[in-house]
Amino acid sequence: MSRRARNRKEDGLADECAAFLTGTLTNRWEADGQAVPIWAWTNLLAHGSREIIAEAVSRPSRHRLLTRCWWIARAQLADLILEMTDRLSLSDLQQSLLIPLELELASRTDVPFWTSRQWVETVTAELHRHDHTSQSS
Repeated sequence: MSRRARNRKEDGLADECAAFLTGTLTNRWEADGQAVPIWAWTNLLAHGSREIIAEAVSRPSRHRLLTRCWWIARAQLADLILEMTDRLSLSDLQQSLLIPLELELASRTDVPFWTSRQWVETVTAELHRHDHTSQSS
């Protein structure tokens, strides 16, 4: 492999890691024409800033028809998360619930077969459970 090709590959990997850590991994993969695994739709929720999450709510369906239902589903969850941050900090919600949930979904063998509705129902149930637990404390 040439030095130039190796540098390009390393730059691409670094960019992908940065996208993961900022919550924009799904956007990157879809822009590159790659398939987006279901767990990755949680990435924005688990790592995104308030501004990036709010943008997902305001512009959910600007992407390919094939994945539009996923963008809309994620917008619905992003809206719920923004509502919850009236009571909880986004950072605390991400650290205590959304990052662990993202990792759990990535490791489960049934998740790749889920519909967007199953994903929304699962994440919503976890958010409500977490909200109830937080209010009880």
